[in-house]
Amino acid sequence: MFKILINILIFSLFFCSSVSAKEPSFASLIPAITEIMYAIDAQDMLKAVSSTCDFPQEAKKKPVIGDVFFINETLLLKIKPEYFLALDTSEFIINKYKRFGIKPVCLKFSDVNSIYDNILLLGALTQKKENAQKLVSNLKEKITLAKKSNKNPDKKILYVISVQPFRTIGGKSFITSVIEASGNHSVTGNLDTFYPVISLEYVINQKPDIVLVDCNCSDDLYIKKIFPDTKIVKMTKEQADIINRPSVRVHKSVEFFAQLGNK
Repeated sequence: MFKILINILIFSLFFCSSVSAKEPSFASLIPAITEIMYAIDAQDMLKAVSSTCDFPQEAKKKPVIGDVFFINETLLLKIKPEYFLALDTSEFIINKYKRFGIKPVCLKFSDVNSIYDNILLLGALTQKKENAQKLVSNLKEKITLAKKSNKNPDKKILYVISVQPFRTIGGKSFITSVIEASGNHSVTGNLDTFYPVISLEYVINQKPDIVLVDCNCSDDLYIKKIFPDTKIVKMTKEQADIINRPSVRVHKSVEFFAQLGNK
């Protein structure tokens, strides 16, 4: 159903844009969406970004309208973009700006395929449809190559966000889809939620081949104590930024997970 609605919206937006000479304007609350705007060469239409939009570097030069927790309404209404880009979880926050003529566009990033859908949607909105199609095609090719680089597939991976409480990724997290795309498996992918808190007993019983630790988790020694004979990998901040953003660098995320079992 989501895909059907996306296709209908893309068609409607593309048709409307084809009869309008006016270039649309945008504000983005989400780093992943900002990256897509730059990747499809729509950055000039991007009039404002959030405080967390730091890639590419040029994005930092854009006016900052705040973040998902606080929006500088004075600046937003001064810029008055035609579209306000955010995640579906922020819909209730940005819907109120419709009365000022600012249209909310709330995207859902549930898996790798949803990244492709959202690139195409933004391509239609920005009148950069051809750029978006080329980008999606290129990403699919790179992800296929990344998966082929996995010489030791089917590794069981435990993704650790925090230890106290013990938090990980569930089946609804797009990161689970990225791990699957690499030829490996998330040991908590069967949990029907986004970022579940799980018991220590459950963690140990999963017997992961690799434990991947988020860069912000400082309990390295404790994790080594729990898994004394398991390969443990601590992400850098740069790696974490790429992995946690469902955007145009997703092929690098797939490659990262594909290479975990090779090292």
